[in-house]
Amino acid sequence: MPIRQALDAVRAEVEERFEAMRREMEERFGAADAGRDEVFRPLPEPSGLDMPLAEALAGRRTERSFSDEPISDQVLSALLHAADGINRADGKRTTPSCMNWQEVDIYALKPNGIWRWIPERRGMLFCALDDIRRDAYVVPTALTTPPLVLVYVVDDRRTRSKAASLAEAIVERLKRPEWSSDEIEALRRRACVLDVGAKIQSVYLAASALGIACSARLAFSPGKLEARLKLRPDERVIAAQSIGYRPKSILDHIR
Repeated sequence: MPIRQALDAVRAEVEERFEAMRREMEERFGAADAGRDEVFRPLPEPSGLDMPLAEALAGRRTERSFSDEPISDQVLSALLHAADGINRADGKRTTPSCMNWQEVDIYALKPNGIWRWIPERRGMLFCALDDIRRDAYVVPTALTTPPLVLVYVVDDRRTRSKAASLAEAIVERLKRPEWSSDEIEALRRRACVLDVGAKIQSVYLAASALGIACSARLAFSPGKLEARLKLRPDERVIAAQSIGYRPKSILDHIR
């Protein structure tokens, strides 16, 4: 197949997946408000991550104090590209994924609503106007609600890939007791947690390079957050990450 035809086929497939995702989000959350035109928000080309890795590692830390200043689209683009950007022509990502499942979806919780990251289009799909950032933690982040919370959701359906099924069939033929169906399921779930952890660390390093505060979070009610995101039974929230600009003074905490 000529290169142009191959590229056209890839574009058509991406467009088909995007339209299916858009319809699914509309079914879950209801159609966007009649007066709202911004259903999909493209983000700019990611930039600002030119800090040497050694410096980013030296500066990586957890910080729980944020100002009210909104996260810019440029910064958001850099963070999401670090977590789950496409860095190769074959659609593979900036962070690893067990057996290329690509089973982790990222939701961005902002003051203006719930958004879902679409890496194939380098942009965000609007889901709902609800501000649910406070549902992403139990212990309040110091004084101010972070302007951005990333929520990492695993779609277990994608872990049932052909490659995974073949590997499980091979293991089954070996008849080793340590590779029971329960053990394989436990391995699958651990792999998903590992994939989320890689994304969280990548965002930490990007935040370090961008000079902004960042904190991974597990202290929240997964069931409550899953209900607010209207997830299916085969989707589950693994972790969240609070992100924002550092406060310059105590006045930054006063709304």
